[in-house]
Amino acid sequence: MEEIIGKIVLCLVIALLLGFLIGWLFSKALGSQDNHKDDALFDELDSKLDSKLSIELAELEVKYEKEKAMVAEYSMKNRELKGELMKKISLLESTSNTLKNLQTDTMTNQDKSSTFGANQIRELKNLLDKKNRELLEFESVLIKAEETINELKNTK
Repeated sequence: MEEIIGKIVLCLVIALLLGFLIGWLFSKALGSQDNHKDDALFDELDSKLDSKLSIELAELEVKYEKEKAMVAEYSMKNRELKGELMKKISLLESTSNTLKNLQTDTMTNQDKSSTFGANQIRELKNLLDKKNRELLEFESVLIKAEETINELKNTK
């Protein structure tokens, strides 16, 4: 009986080893086919990626050239604007000098016509006093009108 059990155990171990060996061989055979498929897929994806990257690189180069041209254009425009600014500054300085000269001339003319200006100032002060009196009168009329309105509201 022990001999039969030993033979059965031995057959089971041999079957186990044989099954393992066959499974391992099948996995190698199928795995190599999958690897070839994966390699082909990887190569295809790699070529797509390379073409996509080359397109993006070309687009970036075009964009770089456009921006480079734009920088050159703006630097030229900047030089032109600086030249115009310098012209305007010199014009402003000459105008400022002219205004200073006119101011000094005006001051000397004002000294000559100070009596005329004093008379005008007196007339303007008189007009201002007259307008102030009229405003005070108008204000007093408005205050009286408000008081009358308030009295009429209170009597109702």
